Amino acid sequence: MTETTPQRTALITGAAVRVGAAMARALAADGWHIAINYHNSHYEAAILLSEIQDKGGRGHLVPGDLRDQDVVNGMIASAAKDAPPLRLLVNNASLFKIDDALNMSLQSWEDHHAVDLRAPVFLARDFAKCQTDGQTGVVVNLLDNKMFALNSDFFSYTVAKFGLLGATKTLAMELAPHVRVCGIAPGITLPSKNQTQERFQTAHGMNPMGKGATLDQLVAALRFILSVPAMTGEVITIDGGQSLEGMPRDVSFLAEE
Repeated sequence: MTETTPQRTALITGAAVRVGAAMARALAADGWHIAINYHNSHYEAAILLSEIQDKGGRGHLVPGDLRDQDVVNGMIASAAKDAPPLRLLVNNASLFKIDDALNMSLQSWEDHHAVDLRAPVFLARDFAKCQTDGQTGVVVNLLDNKMFALNSDFFSYTVAKFGLLGATKTLAMELAPHVRVCGIAPGITLPSKNQTQERFQTAHGMNPMGKGATLDQLVAALRFILSVPAMTGEVITIDGGQSLEGMPRDVSFLAEE
């Protein structure tokens, strides 16, 4: 990519690794200045920024734990500092730990809601407030295909993400016409921390299409949302049709049976 001066900034939470990093690379290639938020992944974030810069792109690091509301309250300002106008917020960061309604702890409940619901909503609030020049900003929330075929596994995570689905719809109404709000709801896309490649491949194919979401498809969905100025309040589900089948448990568990 030829080095150019970006005219707009995208803040991506949890951007150092996995889905967030793929989106950061793609948007940088499209000419965005990337504000890379991370929590524990400083090394990976620094490597990603270096990679973007080596390819002629621009960006900066925005460290911060989304469980800390003071950090959240200052994050939009940090993303916009010494950067082009902030036009895109991708709420990608997610806490995903197993619990259920009978054994969850108050800490698990609060942490999941802080990262998966509260932070995205308050970031969207502050993002909307900085769209003061007549331009349209875009918020994209990373959801989960299980929002459309609920099961009780990962209880606190599921309830928080279901709240974010509702927030996506209501924020789209509240923030129009200056901010569009959409969502992307992927099925299983990458192996989880303790998942073998074999079990991942099994889970990835457990849907009518026999193949699930990929990073390239999630990036394509993000680019599509950005390209359609009349689109708001919509959620793109990418899961090979898995949510149509109403699975009784999380697919990662079904793949082990």
